[in-house]
Amino acid sequence: MIVLMLMLAGGAALVVTGIVQGHPATAIFGGLVLVFILWAFTAVGSGGDDNSGDAGDGDA
Repeated sequence: MIVLMLMLAGGAALVVTGIVQGHPATAIFGGLVLVFILWAFTAVGSGGDDNSGDAGDGDA
């Protein structure tokens, strides 16, 4: 999770740097990094417990 936060900050820094210095390729790359990180946050936050609905807890 810490790595995702650091990459989020890095992507934002790339976007800002690209805009301020007038390098659209850097800004676009930073935007792609941000999109990837936001996707990763949603994938991690979706639970991930695939066995939550199983009836194998002695109720059968």
